[in-house]
Amino acid sequence: MDAYTLSPEAQERSDRAQAALEQACLHRFGLRWPGPDEHALLAGKRLSASRLATRFGLIDADQAEHYGYHAPPWSLHNTEFQRAMATTDRVHASGDVEKVLHGLVRDWKGSAVPEGGCRGEAFRTLAPDVKQANYRDLPRRLTAQAAKEAAEDPQVIAKSRQWASCMSRAGHRYASPTAAARDPRWARSREPGGRETAVAEADVRCKKVAGYLATLLETTARRQRLLIDQHSHELGQLKQYQAERAANVNKALAARTAPSGRPRQGKG
Repeated sequence: MDAYTLSPEAQERSDRAQAALEQACLHRFGLRWPGPDEHALLAGKRLSASRLATRFGLIDADQAEHYGYHAPPWSLHNTEFQRAMATTDRVHASGDVEKVLHGLVRDWKGSAVPEGGCRGEAFRTLAPDVKQANYRDLPRRLTAQAAKEAAEDPQVIAKSRQWASCMSRAGHRYASPTAAARDPRWARSREPGGRETAVAEADVRCKKVAGYLATLLETTARRQRLLIDQHSHELGQLKQYQAERAANVNKALAARTAPSGRPRQGKG
């Protein structure tokens, strides 16, 4: 299903293209705006990468040793990470720039402001086909459905029992990896303790011994392929939308103003 979602790198390019188009639009109205800062421009990429890294739970031995079941600094579940992401929505634009950027006025010095302001215009320039854009949420929903079905698959359940037996031999009694991760004791402290990291390290080790992760991955992929076949038309439309949008992103980035103030010369 990853083929139908933006990679972290593609998300960053998209966000930079959006900002470039917003700046170009404001320039038409004689307004100057430096755009989002680097932290904001990288926010989407960081969120995308975090989702990919956490989708199968705790699977990394180094993470288990250092953080136990506590969320690492880059995790969506980390409080500091959430705070940092929340600040990225605060666009540092005020006064006249804010009015035209967000479309708070219909007219600016005799020129009509686009619907939704320069932000709305930039979005439509990158994604002109609204009908195809309606499918953007489909991969997330299908991924969630495949994950639920995989967790209920007999092969995965059998591997979970093997994992539980391995954990029991190590002195840790849990019915499933989820139960270990959600042990209420871990939430009582801000930092992972020795007991927690010991359980987490055994968790990762037992997943490998039982072949739990390999089975979960294979089962999840199989479920996803079935869903892709069932929704081939919608996903085909989404791929076309993504290809067109990627071309628009490339065009917007190529047209960014060079430091000298002259438009960059593109090829072709």
